[in-house]
Amino acid sequence: MRFFFYGTLLDRDVTALVLGRRLPPQAFAPATLPGWSRWRVQGGSYPISVPDRKGEVAGAVVGGLSDRDVARLSAYEGDGYRVASLKVKQAGRLGHVSVFEPLVAKLKPTNRPWDVTLWQRSDKRVFVARLVKALNGRRGYSRP
Repeated sequence: MRFFFYGTLLDRDVTALVLGRRLPPQAFAPATLPGWSRWRVQGGSYPISVPDRKGEVAGAVVGGLSDRDVARLSAYEGDGYRVASLKVKQAGRLGHVSVFEPLVAKLKPTNRPWDVTLWQRSDKRVFVARLVKALNGRRGYSRP
């Protein structure tokens, strides 16, 4: 299964924590999501994407995900998202892949754009610490 990642899952450490395994670098293929823009979410340090005819969100298509991986990703994303099949541009071609699309009734954007490099410098440490604490308390995520 293939997904387009555009937020915290672009960080390889976060992805490894969520999946319980580290993906090889070649699993992340650069891609963009045309017709969308990315903003920091209200009350959080992570992004959401919103429709924007003139926008384009940089990210990566990640393939080779198992049903178990998708279940873990869905648990990580939570009920503020739904899996949608959206058009992404990869290597100059448009194609459909799965994307965690935010539900506007549950998640609202701020007026602050979100960038993975800035997030890694300013928010990653606290975010990862919270994630580790949350995952260690869940049955499927706890380390043996």
